[in-house]
Amino acid sequence: MNSKRIIALIMLAILVAGILLFALTRRDNTSLTTQGPTSMPNQLPATNQTAAAPSAHPVHPPNTNASNATNLSSQIFAAVDSLTGKNDAAAGRQTMEHLKARLAASSPSEASAAIRQVLDSKADADTGMGFGLDAEGFLKDYPTLRLFLMDYLARVDLPAAGAYAEKILSSMDSPDEWALSLRNYGKANPTPEARAFLRQKLEQMFRYDLWQNNPSSGYLEAFDAAVYAGGTDLLPSLTEMVRKKDNQAVAHASYLALDRMTLQEPARVLGELEQHLELMQGREQTRANYFARADVTDPQQKQILEQYLLNPKITVAELDTFAGIFPNGNYMISHNLLTKNPTPDRATQARGDRAALDTINVWMGDPRFEKIQPQLQKLKSRLEMFVK
Repeated sequence: MNSKRIIALIMLAILVAGILLFALTRRDNTSLTTQGPTSMPNQLPATNQTAAAPSAHPVHPPNTNASNATNLSSQIFAAVDSLTGKNDAAAGRQTMEHLKARLAASSPSEASAAIRQVLDSKADADTGMGFGLDAEGFLKDYPTLRLFLMDYLARVDLPAAGAYAEKILSSMDSPDEWALSLRNYGKANPTPEARAFLRQKLEQMFRYDLWQNNPSSGYLEAFDAAVYAGGTDLLPSLTEMVRKKDNQAVAHASYLALDRMTLQEPARVLGELEQHLELMQGREQTRANYFARADVTDPQQKQILEQYLLNPKITVAELDTFAGIFPNGNYMISHNLLTKNPTPDRATQARGDRAALDTINVWMGDPRFEKIQPQLQKLKSRLEMFVK
């Protein structure tokens, strides 16, 4: 063989050997990749291996709040079972006190979640108690377990209580639940728009004959929401109800609401009553009580009061009633759902008496008031005694 042929054979052998070596190396790498981590030597610490290969289904810690809320709702449902069919005030109070303590031991979020779950279920039971309010407008007595839960929800989660109130106010199922819902919604939404919504719902409640003809305690307490909502939109309904001689409970609740609205916005309310005397037709002497609330140190109220006293449609009997109580210093003390009952101190009342006496003396010398001189003289004598 010549030298060129030998060299060619050597080069061919080297090429074949390289191809074989490449093929063997590729097969080993493929085998390693296919077998995965289990076939690899354990060269890393166990903690590093775990971090490098996390589980496809990570384990989350249990939701403790949700679990506690579920347990708490179960206890509330147990209270429902315990109360059902008994209607015993003593037993009901004991059950509710136990439940109240359990709720107080839970976080506000847990209590809120559990209460809303039970409320959504519509589960309920009578407690045998009446509808009673404390000084802050919360319930101290609750006729049903649902009322207790709605009241307690407002204590721990007012936004949630306000939202749930909208659900209650969307249908007319219970006047007592409406009363609490009006309170909860008002407390949760202290805006002019919310007050307008309350006036709309109160108008709906006042016009619902089924509730008005047989008023519950909660229905009557709900009239306080009219005082809170303010304005004069509800005056036609309230004055209509105050004239109901065949429904003394509703008439009295309306009277108190109107009186407290007069104290809260005297010029606005008295101006409306003076412009629309027909609103109090048949209850003219009651109207005199409201006008006797006027503060003559306020120019606007004084002007409205003069227009009222000089109105020829005002009868002698009504003027006599006014003369017997002006300035009206009688104040009702009560616990209300949304508002307080502020009362002036003695010094403030004394200043009011002196200002009223000074005004009466001016009126007695004014020819416009000639026709009501007897009433003015009666007022003067009484106020002089008070001032002395």
